[in-house]
Amino acid sequence: MKLLKDNNFCLPDLTSEGVTAETLTDVEPFKDNPIAVIYQSGYLTIKEYDEEFNIYRLGFPNKEVAEGFIKYLVPYYMPIKDSESVY
Repeated sequence: MKLLKDNNFCLPDLTSEGVTAETLTDVEPFKDNPIAVIYQSGYLTIKEYDEEFNIYRLGFPNKEVAEGFIKYLVPYYMPIKDSESVY
């Protein structure tokens, strides 16, 4: 998650941009693109494949995973002090 924030990665790009097979199998943890790590950890899954351009479209496997991922990211993108939280 730190990789997403440190590289100012646009969260909608996780599911809107196409990626190559090389992107999905990249194991270099310090690259600028965190998609491989998120895909390999199971948060994203392949939703579509474009044979003409050899591009994969990713998405969350289900609503629960998407909600869990977003809940986990909120503190990284919107830091709130415990005293300000409603929880």
